[in-house]
Amino acid sequence: MLPNAVHNEAMSLEKKLALEELCAAFATRPGKLALIVQSKSDPDFSAAINAHMTLPSASVIKPAIACAASDLATRGGLELHRTRAKAELDETFYCSILEAFDGADRLTLKALIGLMLIVSDNPATSAVLDAVGMDRVNTWLDANGLDQTSIEVGFADASLGALLRANLTTAKDCLRLLQLIDTTPAYAFIKRMLANNLRNERIPKRLPDDAVIAHKTGTLVGLAHDIAIVESPIAAYYMIVLADALDDEAAFVSELAVFSERVYGLMRHRDA
Repeated sequence: MLPNAVHNEAMSLEKKLALEELCAAFATRPGKLALIVQSKSDPDFSAAINAHMTLPSASVIKPAIACAASDLATRGGLELHRTRAKAELDETFYCSILEAFDGADRLTLKALIGLMLIVSDNPATSAVLDAVGMDRVNTWLDANGLDQTSIEVGFADASLGALLRANLTTAKDCLRLLQLIDTTPAYAFIKRMLANNLRNERIPKRLPDDAVIAHKTGTLVGLAHDIAIVESPIAAYYMIVLADALDDEAAFVSELAVFSERVYGLMRHRDA
């Protein structure tokens, strides 16, 4: 082996060990944490903690609903440009971006998918889920290898809170979901929507301006998730953080942003 190759291999091993140590240290925080960080170009350059731990999915299930809708549309079973009047959608006690529209305003199903992913709007999610069907989403999950993920309840007001904890996932399945969105041409619009997420206080918070982060958060009482495809001129990787049973979500979110920044530093391309 040439001296440069030996040096590069040693540096790579050193960085991998540093990544594993960083993830292990972060996972010692109180609560239930599951983490995966994996390079896009070199899947062996990765670290995982509790990758198979089952946790409530909260809103990180929403990209899977979008994928199921896309596949159904490809088969001719759904028209993404079909419109619905705002007045036809579920009302909610909570804030909704749909309140910016008049009752007679019409939105396409694809626009509702955008609102589901970009601002995590629950009435928009309910409309998409109604159009696709919960059984079809679960069929999509099984067919695509997300065998520890399921959706049992929707996102109408009556299902929010403790009941929403019936929807489950794992970090391993979230990685699979991100990989599918990243590599399936029919899902390119979903990745674009995730890259325009407006909730950026977690993984993206401290990353450089030239980094594009296609991600989805999930939030419940005591729960703060974020799953992301991170791409920049010097780094490209998947990052999954699922956290439940937190005693201080605000403090955790702040710590997650710092952790994400440190991960980014370790995931720089070898020649960067």
